[in-house]
Amino acid sequence: MKFKDLSTTFHTTKIAECKEFYLKYFDVKVTFDCDWYVTIHFDSEVNPYIFLSFMAPPCDMDPKEAAGGVTLNLMVDDVDAEYNKLKQTDIAILDAIADHEWGDRSFTVADPIGNILYIYSPREMAEKYKDALKA
Repeated sequence: MKFKDLSTTFHTTKIAECKEFYLKYFDVKVTFDCDWYVTIHFDSEVNPYIFLSFMAPPCDMDPKEAAGGVTLNLMVDDVDAEYNKLKQTDIAILDAIADHEWGDRSFTVADPIGNILYIYSPREMAEKYKDALKA
């Protein structure tokens, strides 16, 4: 099975807060916004199809069931530069920047609905993790 696109939509009552969060802290563009459904696009030289969408929960869904619960892994060229840029803002850093033996250097922040943003750049992987790679 081959995919040409992948889109993720989060159900939330905090659509405006999410949109403003990504606009404020990341280089994104809103590509669709009808109040109850918003799509943002992350600019990328490698993959032009990086989108996130936020949608009001269906009327029969408890809003608490739709909050957070996702980690978004966002690879960047220079994680230290991104970390230093965000440290100059009012965003809360959940996990400080650190090297990891599974092959990256990263830090984490959370968006307004509790999703974790794992921002990283690849590093040399420790030998004990190399078998976990599947080509």
